[in-house]
Amino acid sequence: MNIKKITTTAILAAIICIIAPFSLPAGAIPISLATFSIYLVACISGRNHTVIAVIIYILIGAAGLPVFSYFTGGLHKLTGLTGGYIIGYIPCAFIIATLTDRYPDKKYIYPASMALGTLICYLVGTLWYMLQAECGFLTAVVTCIVPFAVGDIIKIAAASCIGITLRKRLNRFIN
Repeated sequence: MNIKKITTTAILAAIICIIAPFSLPAGAIPISLATFSIYLVACISGRNHTVIAVIIYILIGAAGLPVFSYFTGGLHKLTGLTGGYIIGYIPCAFIIATLTDRYPDKKYIYPASMALGTLICYLVGTLWYMLQAECGFLTAVVTCIVPFAVGDIIKIAAASCIGITLRKRLNRFIN
């Protein structure tokens, strides 16, 4: 990796770390801006930069820096009830970045890729939640997906609009 690629990846990780901790209480799982930050970073940068940036974000949080919801951090967040969602950010980012890279001029790809990435994140996180909370599928869906679906749709719409504009403006610098 050259200096430009390292710097770009570090900036993307910093963007996630700055936006992601902002959260609202919503039961066992908070409504955070983490997914919004993942959506945004994934649609403005390439797959490799994005996935590495998300992994860096997760490692920074696991090391104890307050970058997870409610400005918390620590390995216990990854092994707790919401740890699967945090790990789910990796395939989510991969899907979004891959599809928006492949079809950058097709505006419908942005929200479609974010919706697909979110479904995968929901799957990983909900399965993890079921194991941690020792509950059934329906209980996990009602707890982990239903309260967040509308908010995620709003985040997808906002990130799509902002991401398309930012991608066009930042494309020369990043690539």
